[in-house]
Amino acid sequence: MKFKSVLLATIALASLQLHAQEAAPRQQLLKLVQAYTEAQRDFEPSKIDAIVTRDFYEVSPIGEVDPREKVLGFYLPANKRETPTMEVTEPSIQVFGNTGTIIVKLSGTATVNAEKRNFAFRAGYVAVNEGGKWKLASAQYTGIRPPKPQ
Repeated sequence: MKFKSVLLATIALASLQLHAQEAAPRQQLLKLVQAYTEAQRDFEPSKIDAIVTRDFYEVSPIGEVDPREKVLGFYLPANKRETPTMEVTEPSIQVFGNTGTIIVKLSGTATVNAEKRNFAFRAGYVAVNEGGKWKLASAQYTGIRPPKPQ
């Protein structure tokens, strides 16, 4: 009976450790996306540069494919304008060895012609682990239609 208790406790501990090991990369990937979103909001290309791979590209909400250099150029401080605070919610994260996929909902409020409008995007990211550090390799944004008034 004592052996059985020790065996069950060992299995339970191993299971908890495995779950913690699996959760760590997911937490890192979510933090990476949050840092990227903040760097975009604050127009900080040096932070974006540190977060993305050398061959990073982004598919904009209007369907343009922007290579890394164009993305960094867009976020130069000289181009800074008022941007909405983005909320990162509804994460769905998968890890496959040194590659991870992250899907989130990005939402906020923007002022257009003195009118506040809510908006939301579904954003998909691919991340790779380069030498023990996660970096974003691509991003794609798809607008979420607002609900129709009833």
